[in-house]
Amino acid sequence: MSSTSGIPKWVANRILGFFNRANNIKDIVDGTIKDDPSDGPGNTIGRRLADRILRTRNQLRPFRRFTAFEQLDDIPGVGQGTIDDLVYTFGTSAAQGFRDRMYNDAVIYEANWPLVFFRYEIEDQEAFNELAYKEEAFREWLIQRVGELCGERQVNEKDCNSMLEDLREAYLDKYFNSTPAAAYALALWFYQFDADNWFSWDRIQEACVSYFDHHSGAYPWEMELRLMRGFTQRGIIQPGITPDALPVVFNWPEQCITLWFSALYD
Repeated sequence: MSSTSGIPKWVANRILGFFNRANNIKDIVDGTIKDDPSDGPGNTIGRRLADRILRTRNQLRPFRRFTAFEQLDDIPGVGQGTIDDLVYTFGTSAAQGFRDRMYNDAVIYEANWPLVFFRYEIEDQEAFNELAYKEEAFREWLIQRVGELCGERQVNEKDCNSMLEDLREAYLDKYFNSTPAAAYALALWFYQFDADNWFSWDRIQEACVSYFDHHSGAYPWEMELRLMRGFTQRGIIQPGITPDALPVVFNWPEQCITLWFSALYD
């Protein structure tokens, strides 16, 4: 039995989702699982252990699926090194994974197009649900967070007050990842920075789809994009070309809310 007490539930669910989706050994040893470099070079899951994992999963009744992380951890050969590799592979948050892809795949260029996110975990389920389902509570929460960012980022009082007023008056658009609309709407937000000079529409859309699919195959998997239309970014990051909207993502698997800020320095 490995030490798994510190693994966030959403990370454990992503790991189980990966093994539950696997149809054969090849799906497990396809290179998805990466070796955690913190404990020195080593091997990830090999074919023999992959076969043992699949056989164990297929013996589970009634659905032949892992439903608890202990079921995986109890399999002979799944030691601490294996768990560390799995957490290293699947432990990246959706927001960090999206930002990394945008830069690592050169979808946009960090030198002239910063992309900054602020991720807030809401530990209490009832508090998270209230923000998700009560617009007034969400809007007040968002105003408080942007006000705090103004202080942290030393935004002048006039610009800060203008942003807070924008949020009070902003029109709220909602897009869920149960349809392609969320990814399309976020991709369109990037497109509005500079229609076709700086990136490929197809590539930005693929990155946005990947963002909202981050928890696909796990449960829960729902994510929602909220665009606060009529909001102008004034100093959270250095001003530049920015569409008049603030993207906010509700992430049910990670029980967090993420605010995105960006500006193009053309």
